[in-house]
Formats: sequence, C-alpha cells, structure tokens
Amino acid sequence: MARGMTLSNTQRSSLFRLYKIDQFIRSGLYPNVPSLSSSLEVSTRTIERDIEFLRDSLGAPLKYDAKRRGYFYTSDEFSLPRLKLTEGELVALYLGQKLLTQYKGTPYEAGIIRALAKIKTFLPENVEVDFAEIDSFLSFDVEPPRGEGEYLVAAFQAVVSAIQDRESLDVTYYTASRDAVSQRRIDPYHLRYHQGAWYLIAYCHTRCEVRIFALDRVRSLNRTGKHFEPQPDFSLEDYLYHSLGIERGRYPCQVVIRFDVEQSRWVQERLWHPSQELEQLEDGTVLLKLTLSGLGEAKRWVLGFGRHAEVLEPAKLREELKHETAYMAAVYADQPRCE
Repeated sequence: MARGMTLSNTQRSSLFRLYKIDQFIRSGLYPNVPSLSSSLEVSTRTIERDIEFLRDSLGAPLKYDAKRRGYFYTSDEFSLPRLKLTEGELVALYLGQKLLTQYKGTPYEAGIIRALAKIKTFLPENVEVDFAEIDSFLSFDVEPPRGEGEYLVAAFQAVVSAIQDRESLDVTYYTASRDAVSQRRIDPYHLRYHQGAWYLIAYCHTRCEVRIFALDRVRSLNRTGKHFEPQPDFSLEDYLYHSLGIERGRYPCQVVIRFDVEQSRWVQERLWHPSQELEQLEDGTVLLKLTLSGLGEAKRWVLGFGRHAEVLEPAKLREELKHETAYMAAVYADQPRCE
C-alpha cells in the first residue's frame, strides 16, 4: 500500500471513492488497484470499476506506469465535477451540525459525522467559512435530553433496534404521576423528542392500548424475541393531533383562552396548534380556540402567560386553574414585595 493513503473505515460511498482516487493520483502516489482496495477497504473488482468509470465515462487521462506500478494523469487539465455550495448553505450545514450535537450518543451520531466529513471533502477550495466567527454572532438554545446519559443512549439504541425489527419489549416503568413502578410488555412504534425528553409511543399489553412512555423513566428493558404487527389503523399524526405537544387525554374538547392586549399581538404571530382559531375582539384582546385532549399540558402552558391569559372553556380547566392560582397566591402571600 502506498504511504499516506490510510483512511477511516467509514468513508465508502462510490462518489467519495472517486474523489479519493483522484486525490491519490494527483498527489503523485501512483496508486494501483491493490493499494486503493486496501486504503478504501473495498474489493479489487470495485476499484477496477471505479478506474474504468474515471477513464471511460469521465474522460480522465489515466495511464498506468509499469515501472512505478501505479496510475498517473497525463494532463493536469482534467478535474472532477465539484460539489458547489454557497457560503450560506455551508453555514446552514454548520448550524445543523451544532443542533445535532445536542443528541450526541444516538445511533445517528456516526452517520452525521460521516456525512459532514464527506461533504466537507467535496467542497471547492474557494468556499471558506470562519466557524469561530459564526459562533460569535449566532447561537441557539436546545435542551439536552433529560435522563442519565449512558443509560439513555443504551435504551435509545435498544428501542430503535426493536422498532426496526418490530420486536416486543418487556420493560420496568416508573410512572411519575402515581410514583409507582410496574412491569409492562410493549410493542414500540415511534420515538419522539419533545422539550428535552425522549418519548416512546408503544402499544401497552397491560392497558390494551397505545400509550406514551418517557424513555428516561424506563428503569429496564429486555427484548423478547416476539415479533409484533402494529395496529393496522394506527397513525402517528392522528394519535398526536389533539396534543399541544406530547400529552393526550381521553376525549378532545374545545379550549378557549382570552389573551390581553399586551399579549394579543404576540399570540397572533404563531401557529400554536393545527386546530387553532383566532378572534380579534373590539377591546384589543384575542380569543384563541384550540381542540385539545391533554388538558394537563394545556394548563401548564397557560400558566406560563401569568395574568395575561384567561381560560374561558372548558369549565373543568378553568376550575383547575382557579385552584392552582389560589395555591400560588397563598404561597406568595407572606413574601416581601420586590421594590
């Protein structure tokens, strides 16, 4: 093998091989089929096809030097087509990489690294971005996944594998609302990341229905070797349609919230839910109407607006907020007021 031709064993695509072969030839290493096969960790027949493609389809001026026992170009004018990226597109790739690093440890991490390395390899030399400079004027906040790191990664990988293989799992699950631990057999359907936590949507054999499990509350899991078929009428979009985020209730109902003038313009700038309806009132306030089933999630969301939001419907949610705010008032009643 020619010196200086060692590559990581992750870089294998046919397009990538063509560019690496081209680089080896231009560097004056006089690579041959056996050395390229070893460096790129593919068969000699694959390299032979790559060489034929370079010469016959792309018109590369390839010649074999019997004395040096390797290939060289007879002309410097030949060049492979380059991947063209604007600076803005490269910045977008950079930001995507930064975002995806928040999920370090998932099975997709290695693939992301490989893809970005290949893209960078193919970039024309005149496209350069100072990543340190970008860091100085761009930033964004993404919550790291909730839960103990190593265990969460192992659980994630096991669940992804079970989803792909359609294999049932036996899990020990901690239910925070009841402060209880139970044993379940589940058929895993889908993993969803929401507000800093991974959630597993799965059919629960104990409850005989599709349920949502927080992955970091799965105390243990074991593959059963039992194959399952998803419920034929299950649709993830339909299942979560009446959720404000991830929480579901039994039956959807209309939620009507009045926002005061201070918040009305801001509320109207966003799509909060596919079912939403907005009504501007004469006094400048806004009514936001949503069809939801997870009222616990809705209650926490409304509380985030403080005095600027008032729930009008349903009566049950309004009553819960009434008690919640009464308790809050009692908590703060004896606290000194900030000047």
